[in-house]
Amino acid sequence: MNRVAVMTVGKTHSGKTTFAKALERQLVNAIVVDQDNHAEILQSYYPALVPKDGANAIKYALTQTIVDHAVDQTDCHLILCATPIETAKAV
Repeated sequence: MNRVAVMTVGKTHSGKTTFAKALERQLVNAIVVDQDNHAEILQSYYPALVPKDGANAIKYALTQTIVDHAVDQTDCHLILCATPIETAKAV
């Protein structure tokens, strides 16, 4: 089966997650992998692991692990919600 991967990138509050969720509802067997969710999990449950400055390597590692699992262990289409552009440029 051919799969689709879509990555949404844009400024904060530009509608990346809204678009991704709408696409997920339309695309059969799709999942949204949203870095905002990963950041929230880390802030809520592992705040001591979140760096105060610089790149959030643990968030990126968590996202990579989830994406790798989805690619290797499922046949899901992937819709990726990335870090906002201004954050990515700052790192």
